[in-house]
Amino acid sequence: MRNVCQMGRSFGLSLVVGSLVLAAATPVKVRAQTPFLGPVPTPVCQPGDRAETGVDGQLTLTKRASGATTRPYNCNLAIVGEYAGQGAGHQLMWYGHCAYVTTEGYEAGQKGVPPLLHPGIQVLDVSNMRDPRYVTHLDDPATLYDWEDGSVNPQRALLGSAESWMGGGPQPAVSFYNLSDCAHPKLLSSEQIPDPNLVAHAGNFAPDGKTYWIASFNKFRLYAIDVSDPRHPRELIDWDFPNNQAGGAGAKQICHRISLNQFAVDGHPPGTLLFCGVVGRMLHPGDFESGNGLVIYDVSQVQERRPHPVIKVISSLYWVNGDIGIEPDLAFIHGKPYLGVGDECGSGGCSDPKGAVDACAVGLPPNGMERLIDISDLKKPKLASLLMLGVADPQNCKLTENDITATMGGYGYSVHDCTFDNPMDAKLLACSSHQAGVRVFDIADPYHPKEIAYFVGPAPKDPDEIDPGSLLNAFQQVSPPINFAWSKAHSRFVWQHGQLYLWVTSSHGGFYTLKFENMTAIRKLRPVPTPGNEDYQD
Repeated sequence: MRNVCQMGRSFGLSLVVGSLVLAAATPVKVRAQTPFLGPVPTPVCQPGDRAETGVDGQLTLTKRASGATTRPYNCNLAIVGEYAGQGAGHQLMWYGHCAYVTTEGYEAGQKGVPPLLHPGIQVLDVSNMRDPRYVTHLDDPATLYDWEDGSVNPQRALLGSAESWMGGGPQPAVSFYNLSDCAHPKLLSSEQIPDPNLVAHAGNFAPDGKTYWIASFNKFRLYAIDVSDPRHPRELIDWDFPNNQAGGAGAKQICHRISLNQFAVDGHPPGTLLFCGVVGRMLHPGDFESGNGLVIYDVSQVQERRPHPVIKVISSLYWVNGDIGIEPDLAFIHGKPYLGVGDECGSGGCSDPKGAVDACAVGLPPNGMERLIDISDLKKPKLASLLMLGVADPQNCKLTENDITATMGGYGYSVHDCTFDNPMDAKLLACSSHQAGVRVFDIADPYHPKEIAYFVGPAPKDPDEIDPGSLLNAFQQVSPPINFAWSKAHSRFVWQHGQLYLWVTSSHGGFYTLKFENMTAIRKLRPVPTPGNEDYQD
């Protein structure tokens, strides 16, 4: 708690500990428990905002061709500061007044992609919201070839990463940094783990900061690394999902992205539950040979450091209206635990425009969306709502299904990473949604969500420009003209002097600080300020 309070003071923020504890412990009734299936109501923008004119979330073909997409679109979010650098990759992490922006080190300098001036993870000083400044970069092997595995643990002021090389790193390297001086991270270790199976894709810390978990997309495995002494990390478990266990090769699934419970849920202490966004095997849109969605595991034996630990499946929840399950994230809403988890691609898979057209042909969403899932009974997770944008609504297919061509990569307008404003008492959720930018939702009533703001970053003014730090290049099957940007990373909610801000990234524009213009509406939700999601992982 000492570190959290120090960080709060560094931003001039307020932390109401009593309110947070009360909010997490006292259930408040919400309206009827019928799942909301979307689409969400759209926001009312401020005069002067550069609002979208098509379907909610859409960049029309006319806009792309005219050059209109080279300027940001915004609704209730105004730009305060920017650091462009050479583009941004998968992740945004943070600690204190600092931001850590990943770049695509593996891809730079190859296949026509220019080299990076500052390869690896960019360290930014954001003590002045209006002037985010580059300080240094982290470029040991693990951070140089980072993917979706970076994670910050605030309790121990640690940043962890693994060597990923486009999500399937051949080298079992991990690294850990001390963030006590957040603008000047100190390398504690950069180690080869003697396990040939360790091919990192995604990662996350346990909330106590003593275990760093890694998921392998290529090897169908989970790993736990002991970082009790981050100078000397050691592998605890290499889990291959035995006996056709959910999430592994035997079940024809992949445990894709992971997180752990930072709070007690249904009697399970912090760090003993692992939530996995699982990739199933699609045969046709709406038809899966194996489940795509969410699997919840009991990892208490690893957390407790028992000899020969076993990971147990508690429950699963699968769906067919999306593909490529992504990272689940935990928050309490009116005292009940919910997971936010979505799909990286639409119901037809990750090959657009064919995937979108195929999904539309059977009445399914052409783009992936976030879900809120009630896990108050861990054995029976249940859907509360779909945070569906207009671009994901099958009713709008004739207007949207051909927006994304084969030269724009496979993600379309689908969701990627989402962040709750306060995981102990969530009222807002910000979702990076690839070409739809960052969308912000009012989730105070999880069965009646509303969209309240958005920010869509700019495309390059020169459509032939390749930003080496971004993912918009030949490796991701993206080729010019580049008339769009991708937003992929988690966002950070920051309260300062009664004003709510949002830290975001966009592939071309890099790092932005934004401020909410609709503060009157936000205050009506009675959000409990927290010092920038310090309890939030990854």
